[in-house]
Amino acid sequence: MKNKKYLSAVILAIVFTIVVLIFDLVTKYVIEANLSESGSADFLPGFINFVLVHNDGAAWNIFSGQQIFLIILTFVFIAVFLAFFIFKCIKAEMKVSKLFGISVGLIIGGCLGNLFDRIAFGYVRDFLNFQFINFPVFNIADISLCLGILLLVIYLIFIMPKEKGNKNEN
Repeated sequence: MKNKKYLSAVILAIVFTIVVLIFDLVTKYVIEANLSESGSADFLPGFINFVLVHNDGAAWNIFSGQQIFLIILTFVFIAVFLAFFIFKCIKAEMKVSKLFGISVGLIIGGCLGNLFDRIAFGYVRDFLNFQFINFPVFNIADISLCLGILLLVIYLIFIMPKEKGNKNEN
């Protein structure tokens, strides 16, 4: 490892992956232990409440009942995404952005949280419900995935082109 300028991005990716995975699984366990599937509990009345839903599909319940397909798709996505991250780190002649590492950690952590549920239970445990809008019930892994993808898009549009530009100046 002659170039260690990517080390902070790798450490951030690992830390965020672990934190998201633990937080996701702990919140799902607590909600499931304290709430029946037909019950609900107010968190911020009129804004958000907890409703336990066993989702056997993906976002908006697409591919409902297709657990094997969703498990395989998740493994493929994680493998491709990790390969992209590792390739970027290995090929980096410049420092790899910490934002890139954080986005990778959020995405992988979210994928692993929902993947664990699919393998262990055959469904994903969702519990966060917006009361003020008609929106699917979701969980911490879903929030992490969305935030990670948003940060990745910001990185790809605004930071990565500058990294390439700086590399050409050397």
